[in-house]
Amino acid sequence: MWTASLNDEGYGQFGFQGRTHRAHRLAYAWANGPIPAGMEIDHICHNRACVNPAHLRPATSGQNGQNLQGAYSNSASGVRGVSWYKTRGTWRTDAKVGGKRYFLGYFDDLKEAESVVTEWRRAHMPYSLMDQEKAV
Repeated sequence: MWTASLNDEGYGQFGFQGRTHRAHRLAYAWANGPIPAGMEIDHICHNRACVNPAHLRPATSGQNGQNLQGAYSNSASGVRGVSWYKTRGTWRTDAKVGGKRYFLGYFDDLKEAESVVTEWRRAHMPYSLMDQEKAV
């Protein structure tokens, strides 16, 4: 864990030669060599302060976005990809990958909605480790 300065998003940071650097990117590069051009570094452990190279992997922005942990904090359902659709009085499921949103259906039962969206992510979002682990 990075124990020095954190930025507003929770990433470890440090200053060197007049520039601010993210600690996890340096940790990955020291352990694995240069970060490929245009790639981000994904924290597979979902901890932004982590600098353990074994918990870091290169990813495109889209791949990195697949590996979110859980629902957004303002989610009515508490389930990623499931929202309350007030007009119909039911749960709505959808997922977004590659800049495209996919509607997966409406469900009366929250557990059923969660199952549908999780199965879809397993099939279409291989970087979503949370969903891949549920399959085991």
